[in-house]
Amino acid sequence: MVNIKINKKSGKPLYVQIRDRIEQAIQDKELNPGDRLPPVAAFAKNIGVTQATIRRALEDLGNQGLTKCHVGRGTFVAEFDCGDAGAPTPSSYNLGENSHLFPGGQVKPAVRCAAQRLRRGISKGLCDLMAIAKHPEIVGFAKGVPDPGLHDPGFFENMVTMALKENPLDYMAYEDCQGLLELRREIASQYSRKGVVISPDQVLITNGSQQGASIAALDAADKKRHVICESPCYQGLPDIFVVHGNWVDTVSTDGENSIEEELNAYAGKESSLLYLCPDFRNPTGMDMTTERREAVAAWARANKGIILSDEIYQDLRFEGKQGESIFNLLGGEQTIIVSSLSKSLMSGLRVGWMISSPRRIAEFSRIKMLMDQVCPPLMQGVVLKFFQSGAYGAHLEKIRKIYRDRRNVMLDCLEQVMPDVVTWTRPQGGFSLWVTLPRGYSSVALLLAAIDKGINFLPGPLFDIDQRFVNSFRLSWAWAGLDEIAEGIEILADTVKELLRKPPGDSGMSGLIHFQ
Repeated sequence: MVNIKINKKSGKPLYVQIRDRIEQAIQDKELNPGDRLPPVAAFAKNIGVTQATIRRALEDLGNQGLTKCHVGRGTFVAEFDCGDAGAPTPSSYNLGENSHLFPGGQVKPAVRCAAQRLRRGISKGLCDLMAIAKHPEIVGFAKGVPDPGLHDPGFFENMVTMALKENPLDYMAYEDCQGLLELRREIASQYSRKGVVISPDQVLITNGSQQGASIAALDAADKKRHVICESPCYQGLPDIFVVHGNWVDTVSTDGENSIEEELNAYAGKESSLLYLCPDFRNPTGMDMTTERREAVAAWARANKGIILSDEIYQDLRFEGKQGESIFNLLGGEQTIIVSSLSKSLMSGLRVGWMISSPRRIAEFSRIKMLMDQVCPPLMQGVVLKFFQSGAYGAHLEKIRKIYRDRRNVMLDCLEQVMPDVVTWTRPQGGFSLWVTLPRGYSSVALLLAAIDKGINFLPGPLFDIDQRFVNSFRLSWAWAGLDEIAEGIEILADTVKELLRKPPGDSGMSGLIHFQ
């Protein structure tokens, strides 16, 4: 039997860790068709988990067709070869009748396995590529988190001191898994001032918005919801759903068709969960119009779908009017909001929240308790005092002006030096914009040339689970000063001009056409 090591401190459920390890062993041929897995009791004792945990992992493997249980004999690796999509398979895996990739709806486990490995392999290669772009002397257009250099000296120390002034004993023990009541009241009050009227029992405090998305992914897998993500988007979100056992389909927010038209492919399919970032979405920086929000909400109502609304950039608006909240358009039973202070304040706090109906928040609280018991009370107290003191509002006013000035310089420089055939978005807030080269030119090849000249950015394929958008890339102004932006955009424009001197072509799956 393969060696299985689990991490009980990880936010990933134990049964998922065990299931994924066995699946990987089958893919890597550490386990072969016909191999017998240990009896449940011995298996559980050997790993150090309950028998129920082992049974849940084996149930998932059986549902995927990777194992077969024979009464009185035990559980065996199924008779198929993950590396051969044409090999005979014991069962089918249902990806939904309207899946774009598998329109027939029923997919052999070997095919699903190969598809998942292909997605993961290309994505890993792109991430490995980005590791070479982290040199301290490089002009950084890649980072999409707050610049810590914008905080005054002693900023964080003052925040902690402010929280500990009254009663430090409040932060030394487990609190309510749902989060400090006072903090939930404050968040509810802030949303109510924005026109989204909620109560504290509709708020769950999480370790960043990423944990909120993980909870939603676990819930979706348990309820067998059909998961759809907008694309391009922050790749961590679809990856979260995949790692928890969901297949992810995408609808494009950067293509020729509108998102409403693409969603029509899923009309009539109940129990779908759609992920959207309505405000300054990563990577394009653009808002969803109120009309488009209304159309998406109408689709969800007609198909009994749920919208997972990522509002992490909402407080970084420089100008323009806030679109209507999807929560108001659709209601708490069909909306889940995830957000945090990781973009508007500091990424290291790891304080976020989920908002939904009281019933769903109670369900999510039980899932969260199994992950980590509670978000650290001290960090919650720090955020609470920061909100209550009015310091958060003053902080937002300061950084909005700084980031707005950086955005303006970037837009002005692009206008002055970038070739006419190159286009870009003009966000009204957030951290980044989206640049698009003519078709047939690769942002991956451009990145490699730009790194050599001291510039980095994020190529388009990093924002799509199927690594599309090869001719687009994201530029962020979050960490670059005004002079750096001006110099960096000029060098980038020269690099783009060099690339465009070559004829366009098919970039291939690697996106490395024109590299050399």
